[in-house]
Amino acid sequence: MSPAPADLKHLYYQMLRIRRAEEAIARRYAEQQMRCPTHLCIGEEAIAVGVCAHLTAQDKVFSNHRGHGHYLAKGGDLPRLLAELYGYAEGCCGGRGGSMHLTDLEAGFVASTPIVGGTVPLAAGYAWAEQMKKSDAAQGSASVAGGRMPEATNVVVIFFGDGCFEEGVMHETLNFAVLKQLPLLFICENNQYSVMTPLAERQPKRDIYKIAAAHGLNTFSGDGNRADEVFQLAQSAVTNARNGLGPQFLELHTHRWPEHCGPNEDDDLGYRSAGELAEWKLRCPLLQTRQMLLGLQLSNDAELVQMDAQLTEEIEQAFAWALQGSRPTIDSMRQHLYA
Repeated sequence: MSPAPADLKHLYYQMLRIRRAEEAIARRYAEQQMRCPTHLCIGEEAIAVGVCAHLTAQDKVFSNHRGHGHYLAKGGDLPRLLAELYGYAEGCCGGRGGSMHLTDLEAGFVASTPIVGGTVPLAAGYAWAEQMKKSDAAQGSASVAGGRMPEATNVVVIFFGDGCFEEGVMHETLNFAVLKQLPLLFICENNQYSVMTPLAERQPKRDIYKIAAAHGLNTFSGDGNRADEVFQLAQSAVTNARNGLGPQFLELHTHRWPEHCGPNEDDDLGYRSAGELAEWKLRCPLLQTRQMLLGLQLSNDAELVQMDAQLTEEIEQAFAWALQGSRPTIDSMRQHLYA
């Protein structure tokens, strides 16, 4: 189902919020106060927003090193994200995690890590737990209410890149997820590159989603820069997983604009083909959605300019709050450890 007018405007707003926040991080990174490696998702915003539009507060998200957009789309707290980048105790991980190790259980954002594939089996374990909890609830309902089934299962989403599909743990987890029919969404953000190596130099010429389908999953493929298309595909996938139809796999094609790690563009390094980045910028997810809103007369230039101004003010206030933070104290070092 195509997004309703209000949904389409909300998708644009959320993508613009992520874009402006990431651009602000890039501008301030050179100040040398954010002492953590930072991977930006500029150019890829439609995937996070289109998928998370269908998630509830009870659904959970796992992410990777490029997780700011996933975190914000899931309802994460922008000031606490920024405080985390600065290493302050007010950050969502208490200043311990930095950009690549985000956790915010209040937002349903369980974990992101920079280890390629590291969160994939964790997401499967969480989905298995959700499935078992529903099974236990169903048995309780049967004994108490004559077989009345509980509400639909909470779903778990794992975001990963095309490079992750080359990891053995990815395929082991796909196998296990199908075996147990887990309520798990695999979201492959195929941005064509692993650091500076193009997909064609890493994998045979094939469609990733078709390889996933061979494991027995229900799979989808689409344009990850079209927010409306991502919204529709994710709606089907989330509904399927929530209603007991097992794991779902989405391969969504997109492209990151900045360097792999850091705030700058690196097109001068020559690992992309000539004009490739420029072509992807013409397919900017914000530009396409903006044109759709204007073409369908769902908004106008004045409203969109005002939206941008409001977000700029919000982001400036978020930075001001974050920069008032305090450093973690040494007596907190042993908190939140499991051994």
